[in-house]
Amino acid sequence: MEFVIPLNQKGLLEPSGTNQYVVDEVFPVRQLTEIIISCRSAVRSRGYQVVVDNFDAFFSLLRNFNNLGSEVREEAWDILLTGALSLISNLSTFLEEVDIDPTDKGSKRNAVKMLTYLLCQMADAFEAETSKPSIDIATSKRGKSKKKTVAGTDWESERANFLETMVKILQLEINRLWEPPVVEEEFVNLVSGSCYKMLENPEVMKNKVTKDNLVHVLAILVKRYNHALSASVKLLLLLQHFEHLTIPLAQAIQTIVTVFGVKSIVGEIIRELGRMDQQDLARDNSGTRGYAGFISELSDLIPDAILPSISLLLIHLDGESYTMRNGVLTALGNIVCKVLSGDGLTDKSRITRDQLLDKLEDHIHDVNAFCRSKALQIWLMLCQHRAIPLARQQVVLELTVGRLYDKSSLVRKFAIQLLTALLTSNPFAAKLPVSELESSLEKEKEKLAALIPQNEKENGINEDKMVEWKNLEEQLKKIYNEVINNPENTQESSVEISEDRSLESVTEEIKTHLTECNFLKAIQLLQAAKECWSDEGIFAADIGSKQQRGKEDEEGEEDDNDDGDDGDDDADKELSEILKILKVIYMGESVPKAGFEELDIESLQRLAEAGLTGNTNTEVENITVSEVTKQQVLTQYLQDCVNFAKLVQKAVPILCELLVSKTNSDVLEAVSFFVSAFEFGVTSSHEGVRKMMVLVWSKEQAVKEAVVNAYRRLYLNPDGPTERARCLHIVRNLMALMFGATIGQMTSLEELICEFVRSKELPKQVFQLLWEIFTGKHPDMGDMESRAALKLLGMAAGADMDLVHSNTEVLVTVGLGERAKDDFLLARDTCVTLLKLGGSGKPKASSKTEPLRFPSDHRMFTQLADILVTGLTKTEDNHWLPLAEQAVKVIFLLGEHPEVIVSDIIKRLALTIMEDQENGSSVCPAPVMSRFLGIVGHTALQMLMFLDVYLLTELKRRNNIREGEKNKEEKKRVGSKSKNDEVSEEGDIEDEMGLTGASAEDAEAEFIRKICETDIVNGPNLLAAIEPLVVHICSNPSKYSDPSLQATSSLTLAKFMLVSSETCEKHLQLLFTILERVPQPHIRANTIIAIGDLTFRFPNLIEPWTPNLYARLRDPSVLVRKNTLLVLTHLILNDMVKVKGQISEMATCIVDSEERLAALAKLFFFELSKKGNAIYNIMPDIISRLSDPDIGLPEDQFRTILRYLFAFIQKDRQAEALVEKLCHRFRASRSEQQSRELAYCLSLLNYNDKSVRKLQENLACYAEKLSDKEVYGCFTSILSKSKKFIKQESKALFDDFEAKLLECHQKGVADEVTADKANKASAAAKATKPAKTPARKIQSAVETPTTQEKTSNGAATTGRKRRNRKALQTPKDSQNALDASVEKSQSSKKGRPKHKVPAPILFSSDEDSDDDVFAPSQLKENAEKEVNQSGDELPDSDTSEKRESLEKENLSPGDTPQTGKSTSKRHRQRVKTLKERNQGRKLET
Repeated sequence: MEFVIPLNQKGLLEPSGTNQYVVDEVFPVRQLTEIIISCRSAVRSRGYQVVVDNFDAFFSLLRNFNNLGSEVREEAWDILLTGALSLISNLSTFLEEVDIDPTDKGSKRNAVKMLTYLLCQMADAFEAETSKPSIDIATSKRGKSKKKTVAGTDWESERANFLETMVKILQLEINRLWEPPVVEEEFVNLVSGSCYKMLENPEVMKNKVTKDNLVHVLAILVKRYNHALSASVKLLLLLQHFEHLTIPLAQAIQTIVTVFGVKSIVGEIIRELGRMDQQDLARDNSGTRGYAGFISELSDLIPDAILPSISLLLIHLDGESYTMRNGVLTALGNIVCKVLSGDGLTDKSRITRDQLLDKLEDHIHDVNAFCRSKALQIWLMLCQHRAIPLARQQVVLELTVGRLYDKSSLVRKFAIQLLTALLTSNPFAAKLPVSELESSLEKEKEKLAALIPQNEKENGINEDKMVEWKNLEEQLKKIYNEVINNPENTQESSVEISEDRSLESVTEEIKTHLTECNFLKAIQLLQAAKECWSDEGIFAADIGSKQQRGKEDEEGEEDDNDDGDDGDDDADKELSEILKILKVIYMGESVPKAGFEELDIESLQRLAEAGLTGNTNTEVENITVSEVTKQQVLTQYLQDCVNFAKLVQKAVPILCELLVSKTNSDVLEAVSFFVSAFEFGVTSSHEGVRKMMVLVWSKEQAVKEAVVNAYRRLYLNPDGPTERARCLHIVRNLMALMFGATIGQMTSLEELICEFVRSKELPKQVFQLLWEIFTGKHPDMGDMESRAALKLLGMAAGADMDLVHSNTEVLVTVGLGERAKDDFLLARDTCVTLLKLGGSGKPKASSKTEPLRFPSDHRMFTQLADILVTGLTKTEDNHWLPLAEQAVKVIFLLGEHPEVIVSDIIKRLALTIMEDQENGSSVCPAPVMSRFLGIVGHTALQMLMFLDVYLLTELKRRNNIREGEKNKEEKKRVGSKSKNDEVSEEGDIEDEMGLTGASAEDAEAEFIRKICETDIVNGPNLLAAIEPLVVHICSNPSKYSDPSLQATSSLTLAKFMLVSSETCEKHLQLLFTILERVPQPHIRANTIIAIGDLTFRFPNLIEPWTPNLYARLRDPSVLVRKNTLLVLTHLILNDMVKVKGQISEMATCIVDSEERLAALAKLFFFELSKKGNAIYNIMPDIISRLSDPDIGLPEDQFRTILRYLFAFIQKDRQAEALVEKLCHRFRASRSEQQSRELAYCLSLLNYNDKSVRKLQENLACYAEKLSDKEVYGCFTSILSKSKKFIKQESKALFDDFEAKLLECHQKGVADEVTADKANKASAAAKATKPAKTPARKIQSAVETPTTQEKTSNGAATTGRKRRNRKALQTPKDSQNALDASVEKSQSSKKGRPKHKVPAPILFSSDEDSDDDVFAPSQLKENAEKEVNQSGDELPDSDTSEKRESLEKENLSPGDTPQTGKSTSKRHRQRVKTLKERNQGRKLET
């Protein structure tokens, strides 16, 4: 009876054929326990036969597995394993027999199948039990992980035992048990099915023993049991559903291929992957991710096994799934990197490599950003492994530079990384300055040109020979074919060469035969010479090609078994070789022993170095090339080097822009690139190094650390033999970084040096060298280096003040000594360094340390005074005024009585000016007066800061100290006071509330304010005496026309005004006059900044002048506009200026011709958008003003501005309110262009159901404007956008709204066409009307009103037809009638001037004020309705009453009413009166 492995367990209960084993009875649970216990003792003696005999019992156990206890399961499992081991030992001896009895074979076969079936089924049951989530696992997730058990069974170890048992069974030659000796497929599927189920469990792959046994089982099945195809399909299904198998399955395939030698499974898997539907891959992203990861991992592990089948995967490079494309691209990169790289590749391998690299190049421009980044990442890997061919590096570099503009930050990141890698691993040179390389290239080209002329002459001769050779070549082919086809005829005339002959003589003889047309002898002699000198002369050049052909032939033997055409191919190759050699002999050419393509990169570099330096070493001489070839190689090498350097230089400006990118990855990678570029000497790389200096202020810690590390690497790690030499190199590096730096870069450098000082990365010897250079004790250092050293010391003092404090005397002696009297820059830098003694930032009232002050007679102040006084008249040096400003700062910061010191300096300066006048100069020179006023103005400003900041803070500090001491004494007194002590109740309350200190501080602040108001620039003092002089110069620019004097005097006046509000108010008009009328742009630019400071100090005084401030946004000077924009930005964002209607001036800056200004304006509105509803509140005013026809803003600029601003309207509520406001604005529009702009604004909003409903409710506001195509186009665009989110319940209303819009548009267009025709007809009628007699003129005058009424719209239609039209369809007709009547009444009034067109109606941003804001437009609509609805006959009494009411109110019929209820009533009365007057005249006619 045969045991047939069933598809499921029910298959064993019902027979499906004859002589088939069937389970007779399924035992209950109670009986099973007894049977299993009885089998436990029997299995030790009888072995596997016990299991076979009790198969029904074990099958019943499988059926009742979930109902059995753990002990019974364990016993059964142990019995099965024991039986399997006994079966294995029995089979090992049984299968060694040569002749096997068929009966025994069948019984053994059934035993194998039964035991294997029971083991696999029970293992599946245990595995299913393990996969179920249990309470123990859920509760132990937070705690320490425990080993998972199945009802007391350690299944993890038992799983390994099961797999090991399966390995032992499968390793036997059990196929001999079948006839024919092929194991049935059901048996293989049974074992493999259990393995695949185990693979679904992620925990299985974590156990190395289990994993190895599992792979071993699958490998045996694939190798010995023909399971490769089934395994490939099943593994791919597992990959589709279980992502954790990506790496384990790739490792399993590697083991199967490398250990077991089964390479066919790779081809099967790749073939199945290639057949997958691309649309299915695009839909199932999870499964595709598993396939792509598997391909990538497999190509990394066994790339040589994938290479033969890689063409099957290339179809996915054109598929929709970018994940699959990434996997295939990774496979291509791994194959090129690990298989198709290095030297010794065959031509076939090179072609394959180039084809794969072409695919990688193409996908640098993939449509998907992830694919582009993956392609760049693969090229980066190839570059790091030096697997990119030299000829392809230029192309890859150019493509990489192009990807720096990519919109994806991930692509830009890998593009910069690849660019950096290409730079650092370039095969050309360690330094890549373009200018030096180009000069070297030109020199080598000249050398090459000197070697070429001789060859060019020979080339002229060879052209004639080339024509002759082409004629000879055809005849040689015929002769050769005859020799091949008839070898017997030519054997007799074979040629022998004697031993005493040389190769040169034989070649000359061959050449002679060719010229005499003895082709057969020439060929025979050549063949004989080839045998004699096969490796010499012209024959040696062909050895390499022979070897290459030999390799190709060996490879071809493996792949091609058809040798029918080999003879013909060999003959053709031999013919081509003979013709080449004969051509060389006939033409007299020289065959080079080595060419450019045969030299490796190291040889090229040695040749280049030898050519550049002129040094020929032995290694260079060993490269056997001719001089011309060597020079050509060198020239080509330098040309490639120059091209490479230029491409890298092309990327520098792009990377400079990426340094200020908002994406951190761009910034970090750009910093890394500039570090490498600077080390390789790339031209312009120093610009990037300077620009990235400002990133030290970045709020991102990673960016800041990257910048600090970059400068540490570039400037603080020099090479040198001694510590002093290294420190000197550091000093020179920092000085080089300082020279040519801007103010912003200098500030950033100071912060950078402070970082180095705080981290103690600058050695102390560096500061010693800086002091030596500053004092002039170091050789080879001049005045410029001395000032640079002083600046560096001042920067370092920002982090360590003791560095300057301990050397104050040195600073005063050297920096303010004799050198300083002739070098104002040195004195200024010394003052800047001395300012570090005051600490960084404002003084703190909470500090207990007394600020550092020097006595008034200190040498520092006396020498400063002497320098300023003696240098006043040295007008050729422009650095006196900057020095004076820094000197005044030093005096007020470090002097005990600064006002005394400064007043003495000012008096001495004034005395110097007066002495010059007494000595013969009648007029003080303008530069001298400019310097004098400059120091006076700065003194006033520093005096304000001294009182308002330093003195007030010092008073507070001392007050805090007194309060602290008082509190200490109070605590002691309270602790020791007796019961009889009386304490003032009021004082206790003030002390508890802290009012005592607050009142004192308020009194001090008021005292300081009073001093500033009355005792600095006002009253009997020095500065007040100079104020009239400043005002006089500012008020007379024509008399004092020197620009520098005017600039200094205006700034001095502004500084005086900053001190006192009285002075500010008195001279404010003068300052604004200077702002508007001074022709010099820099004076206006300075004045606008000063006004900004005045606004902060006295906002109430400047507030009425705000329109004058906004007016400077239209200044012709770019500098003035920029400063105005910056000042207004600062004031508005700090809430110092209220945002009013003038904000539209800021909006126009968005379209300024200067890109810098446009960027600043956009930045302003971006920052303003962060302040709540600020943008929404100003939007109505901006739209109203910018759409005003009087302003005349071009349409494209209007749209650009509003498109940018509407991007900040994100809230639905704001959009709904703006929809309603803009709809009402249509009624007040005065031109078609204004309507178009309003419609465009509506199209920019984001719509929802409510906003669309608002648009529909206000259809009457813009219905008459829909006749314009652009207006209607904007509304149709709104509808197209709204269709995406309209709900189903609102669809009917939406469709109705769309139909109404179309109806209004078509009706408006038709009315316009009718009006045009009527106008043309009226014009034609007037042109053909005969001349009037006096009687007809009188009659015509009487008939005029009626005629006008009839032709109000250009057509002679009756009034009743007009009245019967709907109000929505006739606003244009009624409006024309109203305008005609008003125009007639106006013309009848002689002497009354025509009224102007009303100004544009501004509407508020307040949502509740729409009715009042748009009252005029509503009045106009009401008037139109009244005209349309009125009758033909009106009583005369009403007409007289209305006329009297108009005359009482002094209103003419053409007057425009003002807003309000009374004016609305008067307007309606006036319209009605005009209508009645026209009707009366009609009746009279």
